[in-house]
Amino acid sequence: MTDLSFASATELTALLRSRALSPEELMRHTLDRIGTVDSALNSVVALDPERALAEAAALAARIARGEDPGPLAGLPVLVKDLEDAKGFPTSRGTRAYRDSPPAIGDSIHVARLRAAGALVIGKTNTPPTGAGVHTANDAYGITRNPWNTERTPGGSSGGAAAAVAAGLVALGTAGDGGGSTRIPAALCGVIGLKPSRGRIPQGPSRMPCWPQHACPSGMARTVRDTALHLDITAGHHPADPNSLPAPATSYVAGLDRRLPALRVGVLRTLGVAAPRPEFLAALDRTADVLRDEGHLVQDDEAVLPGAEDFPSPFQLRQKVLAHSRLLTVLDDFTARRADFEPWFADLLDGARTVTAADLAAYWTHRSRLDHWTAELFERYDLLLMPTVPTTAWPAQGPDVAKAVADRTVPISYTSVFNDTGHPAISVPAGLAPDGLPCAVQLVAPHHREDLVLASARTIETAHGPLRPPVPAG
Repeated sequence: MTDLSFASATELTALLRSRALSPEELMRHTLDRIGTVDSALNSVVALDPERALAEAAALAARIARGEDPGPLAGLPVLVKDLEDAKGFPTSRGTRAYRDSPPAIGDSIHVARLRAAGALVIGKTNTPPTGAGVHTANDAYGITRNPWNTERTPGGSSGGAAAAVAAGLVALGTAGDGGGSTRIPAALCGVIGLKPSRGRIPQGPSRMPCWPQHACPSGMARTVRDTALHLDITAGHHPADPNSLPAPATSYVAGLDRRLPALRVGVLRTLGVAAPRPEFLAALDRTADVLRDEGHLVQDDEAVLPGAEDFPSPFQLRQKVLAHSRLLTVLDDFTARRADFEPWFADLLDGARTVTAADLAAYWTHRSRLDHWTAELFERYDLLLMPTVPTTAWPAQGPDVAKAVADRTVPISYTSVFNDTGHPAISVPAGLAPDGLPCAVQLVAPHHREDLVLASARTIETAHGPLRPPVPAG
């Protein structure tokens, strides 16, 4: 019998299409699973069981009439609480917006999932406006890692990663502005793809994400499900003038095509990180997998621009992005500062000091990163590196000063590719001695999600899936 908790979205939708499983049966299982497991994780912050069951029944009736509701028909999906899902408040991970009225519409991302037949059942936790590499706020509390509840699932898509890893749903929405999909995926042992800039449209929103560093994404347990999500959500939308045209071919179909021999560059430290030995061992195992597939794999000592001034480039980036966050909440923050988490309010206050010189320095650094990656992709077709330098840090958050001193800054390997816009994916690569997941990151040239997905599928097959020690449900 199929374990519905850990079946993939691809498997579940096949069962639903064949009528071996009804939408109501899957929905009842999903709601029971959340009720059984999530009290230990706190990944789900909004849930409407009555509405979920009613929508499942309505969809079952459509199927019975011979209608085709779409490729995700009947699949329960959770939405990260930074984007709108009709009927649910968008709390944006802060107590300042916890009592917001239900959204009257969906984000473009969520609307495309609904149009494909997915049933949106609730929201997942996130730090305030996504500003964190652990998931906690004063609205809903701390979200915990299903591999060890004393540890974090990461951030800012920590709620999504914990829910998918623990088998609450097979698919959730996420978003990545500095590693916010890939870091939680790595810490929880699931797949996390940051698509190319513009691949999934942003919005609609009151203000564009002006640094153009963040993008919507999905969270899934398999590469095939990740490709399926991208097939459904990718493509231009007029509300986002920076969004890309729909790809000419299916990402799912591309997984079954054998790749030509690729030139793969292995980057171990980028000149800014000191990964734990088990992460370097996982990197070596993965490099061997790619060699066995006929790819030309070699180490490269490439160092990030500005590495000699570590951690200054990271600090400048965080300062400028805090300024972007300030702009998005400025009216509310000015009127009711005390409603925001004290640490987050201090972060926003500090962002008021950003100067023209800061902005010029940041964009100059971004340009250097663009040139740096362009040169790398003249030598290689694919880059391989760790996703993070360590396993999951405490649920209350990392010791930032220690991370800087130890060169284990969580965004060491991820944020650069938000700034450059390249597609990048985190893939599980076994367990560390502490019993927590290790992961590797693959990065491809602009707009080549097909390469990272197909290569990730090879690695996934070799290393095998991970399943945390959570109750079976």
